[in-house]
Amino acid sequence: MALALSEFIGASYRTTRSADAKCTELLRHLGFKVRYLPARLAIARSISLAEAPELLDTDDDDDEAASPIRGQQLFGEEGDAAAWLALLVQSSNQPDLSKRDIQALTAAHWRRGADLLAKDWEEANGNLGAFVLRLADLANLASEGSPSSGFGSGDGQNEAPTLSVAVVLPIGPVGEDSQTGEPVAFPVNAPGGSPHMAIMGGTNSGKTYTAVTMLRKLRGFGRVPILAFDFKGDLAEKLAPDIGAEVLAPPRIPVPLNVLAVQVADDTGIREAAGRIRESISRVKSSKISGVQSEALREAVLQVLRVRSGGQTPTLVDVAKALTVEYQRRSRKPDELTSTLNELTQFKLFDPRMSPAEFFSKSWVIKLPQDSTAEVRRLVINLTLDALDRWINSLPDSQVVEGRRAIRHVCMLDEAHVILETKLPALSNLMRMSRSKGGVVMLVSQSPDDFENADEGFLDNMGLTVAFNTQAKPGPTKAIFGQGNSLVDLNVGDALCRIRTEARTRQITAWRP
Repeated sequence: MALALSEFIGASYRTTRSADAKCTELLRHLGFKVRYLPARLAIARSISLAEAPELLDTDDDDDEAASPIRGQQLFGEEGDAAAWLALLVQSSNQPDLSKRDIQALTAAHWRRGADLLAKDWEEANGNLGAFVLRLADLANLASEGSPSSGFGSGDGQNEAPTLSVAVVLPIGPVGEDSQTGEPVAFPVNAPGGSPHMAIMGGTNSGKTYTAVTMLRKLRGFGRVPILAFDFKGDLAEKLAPDIGAEVLAPPRIPVPLNVLAVQVADDTGIREAAGRIRESISRVKSSKISGVQSEALREAVLQVLRVRSGGQTPTLVDVAKALTVEYQRRSRKPDELTSTLNELTQFKLFDPRMSPAEFFSKSWVIKLPQDSTAEVRRLVINLTLDALDRWINSLPDSQVVEGRRAIRHVCMLDEAHVILETKLPALSNLMRMSRSKGGVVMLVSQSPDDFENADEGFLDNMGLTVAFNTQAKPGPTKAIFGQGNSLVDLNVGDALCRIRTEARTRQITAWRP
């Protein structure tokens, strides 16, 4: 290091007059008494970003330099100053910096940070509490991981492990062609394919048995987090121990996930998250909510995400209360939407103690048995899938090794018709977009009919489609497996199978009685 700490402390630092004016305005808002405090805050705000700031143009006379501040005031002494110096050097990505370099870098951070703080204040609507909470959110995101993700998804300890090896799964315990007896396996992350799977069949057809067998084998390739939704209550014993999963059973054992976590970088990000969360909640009921209800719900979620009382992590209870207030503001009487949300928030379905990065880096089985209401099941699934979608699609693309995409996360939905009928955007996004991020989705459902009303092209994103004996309509079966294929007369343990990379349908024996 070319610069000694004494030189760093003894130097003078200045920024542009416009940036200094913004810091002076912030000084008034925050009630600070000394000029260097908002300057420190501005420099820290800029350093929290991954990108280096643009250095000031010394030949530009349009914005003259403001009066200087001594390094001893701006950065403190000894330990504090050393920490500031280390942060500045780290932000530059250059090992050796001169005093002039540090002064220029400080000026650039100071200017950019002042601009950011001015926008932060504006987006907090001039509310001091909201402004402070916004900065606290940004600090938490920076400490958890990449500032750009908003979900604690950096290179730290919460980053989910990935599988970069070739993952090839036999289809069921037997996994062989019914005619030739040759092995039939699905190359999950092969080049040119898709990792997503759909396994269908009637009651006692063996669809869940096949899915569980494949997930066990997948986990045998290495540690990768698996999230499974269990509607019958049998996966806790059949699957959880083999994949190292913890079993959750909301509301008795709530899901420890902050489903309202968002990237609080700007007003647009908050609004987008509010819209997504609104969609997840509004699709809990089988009947569609009205436009007025939808707008009120979105505004309620938006207010909760913007301002958090006492700095606490927002919860669904806060959303229910905000919706009541929003209805009162609009002179609207309580209705089915407010009643449903108030009823659901009587149960503690989520305990928001884990960020999405923390939660989805572990394996879980979420039990949602039939003795729970349809609304409870849908709310848990909708909000969890939405959090998964927003988290995984905020990450950089997963590693590609010899053409294989590394697997980052696997989500298995048993009895998937429960969520397919809601047409949740998060599920479609996971199917269409998560492949490049290392996401794998496995849907276990009753029949090809369940996909008949799904979004156009939904099944086109499947790398593997398997269907056991079931009373399915001819149309959906033909669309998936081609002309002349029927599911009605299949023997027990046999199934029609289509692997995307093979582009043909064959009959297989997945298991034997």
